[in-house]
Amino acid sequence: MKILFVAYKFGTEKEIGEHLGTYHYFIETLRRMVALGHEVSVAAPWLSFRRRGSEDVDGVKVLRYYPPLFNRPKSLLVNWILRSWYIMATSRRILDLDRKQQWDAICVWQARETGFAVAKIASKLRAPFIFRQITAWQWHFERMKRDRKFQEKFAKAIYASAKQIIFVSRAAADAERALGLPEEKIRIMAVAIETDLFKPGNQSKNGNTILFVGRINFAEKGIGYLLDAMPEVLRRLPAAKLVIVGGGGESQRLLAQIKTLGIENSVRVVGEKPFNELPQYLNASDVMVVPSIWLEAFGQVTIIAMACGVPVVTSDIGGSVEINLDGQTGFVVPRADSHALAEAILKILRDPQLAKTLGQNARKRVEEHYSYEVLVNKFLKLIGELK
Repeated sequence: MKILFVAYKFGTEKEIGEHLGTYHYFIETLRRMVALGHEVSVAAPWLSFRRRGSEDVDGVKVLRYYPPLFNRPKSLLVNWILRSWYIMATSRRILDLDRKQQWDAICVWQARETGFAVAKIASKLRAPFIFRQITAWQWHFERMKRDRKFQEKFAKAIYASAKQIIFVSRAAADAERALGLPEEKIRIMAVAIETDLFKPGNQSKNGNTILFVGRINFAEKGIGYLLDAMPEVLRRLPAAKLVIVGGGGESQRLLAQIKTLGIENSVRVVGEKPFNELPQYLNASDVMVVPSIWLEAFGQVTIIAMACGVPVVTSDIGGSVEINLDGQTGFVVPRADSHALAEAILKILRDPQLAKTLGQNARKRVEEHYSYEVLVNKFLKLIGELK
């Protein structure tokens, strides 16, 4: 097949960010398609106003154009001018590529502005227009003030014009129904991970290690509730240790809360780590905690932990509920509930046989549903149906 992807940002992992799992998934998915013999190209703007970026990524052709997407709602006039420029340039670029070559599908990867640019010209395209949505937009719209009107306009245009909208979870799809998205356009395709990279290791475990991987963000990732759970965990299991992998704008708040709770000796903050270094942290841990309090459309860290045979504790919102089966691969607890987090963590740490069974079930579930082999073939099957 000959497939054109359209993305507001694309390049190698080093160009985009080695710690960003969702970008790695996108890049790796295209690599896998090329390895299967398909012709894959990506129409993407320059990485910045002064930096062009790679034009070939392991056999994936990158068709650059200008300008990059500028999206800073606080600078209203500048934002409107530069974003409009980006949208017009994207529309022109895709029309030109569609006229010059026959594609089996044109798939936009995530950004509303990019999707809107293609939605505007969808009726003129020979190839079917597919949109891949990673997050649940309704959550973002509720928090927007200045830019909400435009963003909702973009979303509605995409939903009206695309042949299919691919969501990473049923939860994410259901959240968008209020924007007029018809059920027949919805496809659910999860995020894949490398089961040969993320697999059970040989590291020795102490039976007391709790792991958090993600952005240091209190309003979305719920890291504050995990910290609040630690004093209760430590009262009943003094040897417990929490390892935090990740960075973000609220790192100082994180350190302050650790100090306030008096748990400095039981918490290790290691900062951001490249995606390919995560297995060593996962395989040294006994339980992964994903305490999100927003509608996390998927939760890739849940999958990578399960692939390593690590039981998980997740909150009852978003896509994690569909991934982590309560009582089978880990435990699902009410969001924003530190006591429930502590109870679930302790249940796993204090019962090695339960932890082993949950971990084995988790690995099996990933192999059956979340490998690249399974999900790339599912995507290619969809394109075949639309041809």
